[in-house]
Amino acid sequence: MQETNDIVIPEIGEVSSIDDIVMNYVNHDLTKGLSIGVYDRGQETYYNYGIISDDHPFPPTKQSMYEIASITKTFTAALLAQMVSDGKVDYDDPISMYLPEEVVNWSDSLAMTLEELATHKSGFPRLPYNHILKAFYNMDNPYKNYTEDDLYSFFTYFEPMRKQDRKVEYSNLGVGLLGNILAQVAGISYRELVDQYILNPLGMEHSYVGYRENNQMVGHNGYGDITPGWEKQTLEGAGSIRSTTEDLMKYLIANVNSEQPYAETHAPREDFKGFGQGTKIGLAWLTIYPKDSEIEIVFHNGGSGGFRSALLFSKEMDQGVVVLANSIQSVDAIGMRIMKYLSTQNEIVQVH
Repeated sequence: MQETNDIVIPEIGEVSSIDDIVMNYVNHDLTKGLSIGVYDRGQETYYNYGIISDDHPFPPTKQSMYEIASITKTFTAALLAQMVSDGKVDYDDPISMYLPEEVVNWSDSLAMTLEELATHKSGFPRLPYNHILKAFYNMDNPYKNYTEDDLYSFFTYFEPMRKQDRKVEYSNLGVGLLGNILAQVAGISYRELVDQYILNPLGMEHSYVGYRENNQMVGHNGYGDITPGWEKQTLEGAGSIRSTTEDLMKYLIANVNSEQPYAETHAPREDFKGFGQGTKIGLAWLTIYPKDSEIEIVFHNGGSGGFRSALLFSKEMDQGVVVLANSIQSVDAIGMRIMKYLSTQNEIVQVH
């Protein structure tokens, strides 16, 4: 989960269009491309700004391919909800049911459940401790060389917290492991699982799991320089999906419409104190209550070495927004402001 940045996004009283909301971001020295998809009560609109890169100085499109990073976690959560519905797993299943006994032999009092992986209440750290050394030798692509053997090695010396001491702490490890377990249960790869349950049914024809060097936009690091795309071979469920605003609009609408298994993932299950007062977490998704607003917004964002993303929606207002960028300046505030802007436009429509 990425935090907001220091680019000042204009307040609602200062804007008359979405162009006004994004102007400071687009004009920032270290940003490049920005693609936005807006869903407003049955209508879809797309906006594209900036340039793909200095070498390709033209705007992205609604088909431009971005790393969506941790928004992938909501896909993993949907897989869990579907496989529970299908009777293949249960939320309360301990992870020890699905991992080698010689790797995980904790007592029942210390066991983590599949639900706890999805709600970040497993007690796992953000990343395995032995990932740090691997990442140090490949900072531009920190997940590439982290293997399943490395992961199992971590488990052999990890000491779980007692259940009563656990609280919600964001963990790429936890949701990545959940993706591994679900794929193992299904007997197919995580990539095939996402295709089968989500991408194909929703018609997300241009989205995929994994890294394809010549098929996505280049990302840009904190200096505005091109940086490699991130490759995950072991924790794919935490952040490995690539997608477009056009494809993610299909996913957003399915969530807004409370289609299954997506609606199951929205329901708040725990308090989440890391992202504003009153925030709740369901299966990966956060439910937030913006200041000076009674609107309930369901939210997740993402960030990798060269990309940022945010997906927000309100089922009550029948509205939502997808924001994708190929630089690491946060787009959270843009998404929040657009949601507020849409709600004010709705008020105007109702008045007249």
